[in-house]
Amino acid sequence: MPNHVGDNAGSDEGVPQAEDPSLARIGAFSDGVFAFAITLLVLSIRIPQPTDADASHGLVALLIQQWRSYLAFVLSFMFVGMNWANHRVMFAAFARANHTLVWLNLLYLMLGVAFMPVPTAILGFWLGNANNQIAATVFYGVAAAIGGLAYNLVWWYGAYVAKLTSPNLSDSQRRAHTIAWAPAPFVALALTSVAFVNPPLAVAGFVVIAFAYILPLPKLVAFKQQWHRTRSRHRGEKRR
Repeated sequence: MPNHVGDNAGSDEGVPQAEDPSLARIGAFSDGVFAFAITLLVLSIRIPQPTDADASHGLVALLIQQWRSYLAFVLSFMFVGMNWANHRVMFAAFARANHTLVWLNLLYLMLGVAFMPVPTAILGFWLGNANNQIAATVFYGVAAAIGGLAYNLVWWYGAYVAKLTSPNLSDSQRRAHTIAWAPAPFVALALTSVAFVNPPLAVAGFVVIAFAYILPLPKLVAFKQQWHRTRSRHRGEKRR
């Protein structure tokens, strides 16, 4: 009989098991939400029509006028895509799921994924507007920071509170994941504070962060930790 969420909570944690069916269902549902959100992002880009009131300006001019929407689309596409890639890495580290993990994941999907087309559209419409671009950029940054906090909440609960991670995941690997993901919401908040002074600079920072998290940061952090341990061990051997 298939296991449901939390059915295998009492299993031997030291014995590797096949993927929990509940984890597979969480992954499938999450992928659907990511796909839906990333598709909605393009709706913030206007398709000029010959019957539009400003059609006399010419198609090229109307397309160029939407550069803000293109920028917001690329930024948020990378943001949602980066979240999807890291979400896969996170859930690959879990051996099982429970009721709380399911609901925390739903909270993250609501705040950090499904909602993102809204601040994306607002940023695309208002960036460059002297009176409102600060509010638009701050709104986007706060939404990104809240999504990052929700993501880390899922990880901290699963990895440290409920201890749902695979027995094959070492302590150093778990720590590498934490170090890689924990700074994201705080960086987003820092860039949001920059938006009060220079919104375009804050947006540029968001672009850099989105592309930076394309990298396999947990693996890079783990490699750096291993390099430091090896270097320290060699130094100790030389002193002997």
